[in-house]
Formats: sequence, structure tokens, C-alpha cells
Amino acid sequence: MRRFHIWKVLFGLCLAMCVILVTKPSPEYNCPDPTDPYLQERKTPSKDVRLFDVQEDALDAVQIPYKHLLGSPPSTKKFLSIGISSVKRKKENYLLTTLQSIFSHSSPSELGELVVVVYLANTKYSINEEVAADLQKYFSSEIAAGQLIVISSYTNAYPTLEGLKRNFNDPPERVKFRSKQNVDYAFLVNFCANLSQFYLMLEDDVTCSLNFLTSIKSYVNHYPLPWTTITFSNLGYIGKLYHNEDLPKLARFLLIFYDEMPCDWLLDLFYQSKAQKKIIQYKPSLFQHIGHFSSFQSRENNLKDKEFVEIMEVYGDHPPASCATSIKSYQEHTADHVCFPSASFFWGVDIKANDHFTMTFQNSTNIEKIRIITGSSEHPGDTLKSGYVQLGRNKMKAREHITCESFTKIGEFHNGTVFLDNIDQTAGRSIDCLKIQVSAPQAEWLIIQKVGIWVRREKTHPDKPFDTR
Repeated sequence: MRRFHIWKVLFGLCLAMCVILVTKPSPEYNCPDPTDPYLQERKTPSKDVRLFDVQEDALDAVQIPYKHLLGSPPSTKKFLSIGISSVKRKKENYLLTTLQSIFSHSSPSELGELVVVVYLANTKYSINEEVAADLQKYFSSEIAAGQLIVISSYTNAYPTLEGLKRNFNDPPERVKFRSKQNVDYAFLVNFCANLSQFYLMLEDDVTCSLNFLTSIKSYVNHYPLPWTTITFSNLGYIGKLYHNEDLPKLARFLLIFYDEMPCDWLLDLFYQSKAQKKIIQYKPSLFQHIGHFSSFQSRENNLKDKEFVEIMEVYGDHPPASCATSIKSYQEHTADHVCFPSASFFWGVDIKANDHFTMTFQNSTNIEKIRIITGSSEHPGDTLKSGYVQLGRNKMKAREHITCESFTKIGEFHNGTVFLDNIDQTAGRSIDCLKIQVSAPQAEWLIIQKVGIWVRREKTHPDKPFDTR
């Protein structure tokens, strides 16, 4: 009987403890409600698992759908990605000229450090396809080399552009235009987030200073303070440089405030929001605006950057030479401006196949490298469309000028330029002439802006000291 009473007591105590545990208002012992929407399944038992990761969920690239039209992202990160958002204008289009200037004003080593991304923002996809076909025609080698990527997105990926509030009393069509432009830029910078170390924003109607990438790289590497935005142009959204790690933030910033104000105003607010007090400006400007008609209703827009300098350095060694050409010069823009460096240039008209421009050196010259630039920021179409460079030996008298008996072809013009290195190792030494040969007629005139010739200098060694032993 005693054993029976003991079991009754123990059972009563256990029952009392269960009642206390169940009725105690402590969250540690509440049973989970499987319908609670805030409950998240933990994949690991670790106490450090968070429901939300700021870096992963908020600062990574936005999941925007893209249509890849030409090219593909490089396998390794570049130093610089250049973004251009472009819509086809009704009157004049400058995208081809802009791309030509980027590629022609970069050396081969610089081209290896950059990738250009063109975001085609036309609302009609058929127009995007037409523009992409033109780019494929003119820049097939750059696309194959991974230096040019062309993308677009989808209309239904955009937020609404209708019925937006009219800040600053802008008319509805202006509000729609600038709001769409903000979204275009957001989609562009978002795509470029993982392509490079730095990102440069350009517009589709600019030309570039020679070796602009090297100038940017040198400035950034020596700038002593933290920065968010550096501008390499005075105008609009041209030449603005960012750290690529900031691009997802910039994309979100432009999307959040897309309907509030123009993109260049948002630009100011973005770097200020990151504690940069004022814009950091590099001088002289590296990019020049060349468009005459805006993409908004084809309005005239002839803004020019007065700080722009196309070629900022002494260009080559200028070995003494005389110049002669079969091309008729325009007004005072004669061949002498190439042989005797000045602020002007050679400008020729009525360009025919087999025309030439020949430099004859006073003394045989050991040439290390050659840089030839045709066209200019004011007349970007006046480049040599089809031609090549020859080196000559054995000077001889020909009619009214001195030339060479024999010539050897060493390189083709590409996008209006020729960049050749280590010439003395491939073509030999003791060069007497340099000839620019036209291989096809062209409707445009021809500007030969700069012919840079660098002479190989022999290394000298000090005389050995006398042996005094």
C-alpha cells in the first residue's frame, strides 16, 4: 500500500510541474506557430545566422534583366569600364564617332585595360538591333577582343514614366524624358558593377583626349584622400569616375529618385550623401562635347568644355624632316604644320585612292615607335578611313621634293589612327622616309593632326676607370 501511495505522490508532482511549465508566460517555452510569416527556416544551428545580410541583399547588383546584343563580359576585371547610354537622335547621331575616339585615342596597352559598355535605350527594340548591326560592322575587332559590349533591357523592366509629378514646373514630356534617362543610367551602371576597378560615365556625343586612360590612372593613383566622384569634364554627366563597388548604390539611388530631378543633380546629391563635400575636378578636361542636337526633342545643344585639351604632351621627338603630299590642302592648313609642330594641322580635301603624305628625314633615323592621329574633336569625321603606313630608304629627287626609292608597309590605319611599337626591331634601322598612303577614296576631308615619331636612343655606358695597378 505504501508503494502505491508513493507512486500517486510522484505522479501528482510530475503533473504539477507540467502544468507550471505549460502555463508559464515565457517565450522560451512557447510552441512555434507554423503559420507565422516571420519564422524562417534555419539551415544551420549556428547562433550567428542572420535573417538579412545587408552586403548581400542590399549592395549587390540589382537583378535587372538584360538583352546581350554584342560581345560578352571579360573573364578578368579591367582597370576601367566606360559606360555610354545611347538613344538614336532624329537629326544627327554621334555614337560611332564617340566610340572611334575612345579606341583611337588609346594605346594598345591601354585598350587591354578597358571595356566599353553601350546601353541602347531606344524604346523600339528594332532600333536597338539596327544600331547594334552598325556597331558590329565598324567595331568587329573591338567586340572580338572583348573591348566593346552592347546591351539593352526590356520595356516592362522600367518603372512607370506616365503621370509623374512635375517638379520644377517641367512640362510632362520633359519629366518623362529625364525620368527615363535616370533609369537608363541606373540600368547601365548596374550592369558594369563587376567589370572593373573603376567606372567612367560618358555620353554618346563626346571625343577624348589622347591617352585619357593613362591620365586617369595616374591621377587616381596619386590622389591622397578618399573620394566618391571625380570629374574629368566640366559638362553634364560626361567624364564622371566612380569606384565600381559604389555602382550598385548609385543604381539604387538613381532608381529611388528617378522621377525627382535630372541625373546631373542626382549626381551631386550622391557624392554629398557619401560625405564628399564638393566635386573633385581634374584639369585640363579629358573629354569634349561634340553634339549639336540633344536627344531630347532634337533641341540645339552646342555646349563646349573650355578646359578640354586633346593632346596634352609633347608628341614625339620631331626629327628634322620635310613634308610633301599629293592631297590639296584647305586654306592655310598645309603639310608644314605636321613637319614643323604648331597649333594647327594638315587639312586636305578631295581625297583619292593612291594619295600620299610623305615625311623625308634630314638624317637617317632609328625609329622606335610611331603614333599618327587623324581627325579632331571639332571635325571627328575627317579621319583617314582606309590607308596604311610605309617606311622608306634611300633618298632620291622626285620632281619638286625629296622622297625614297623603296617603301615597306608596316601597319594599317584603324579608326583613323596608327600605333606602332618596336619598329626598329621589326623593320630595321636607318629610316629615311615615312609615308601615309591612302588606299580608297573618301567623301570626307582629311585632317592629319599629329605624327608622333619616337627615336630609339642608344644606351651609353660611362668609361671604365683606368687600372692603376
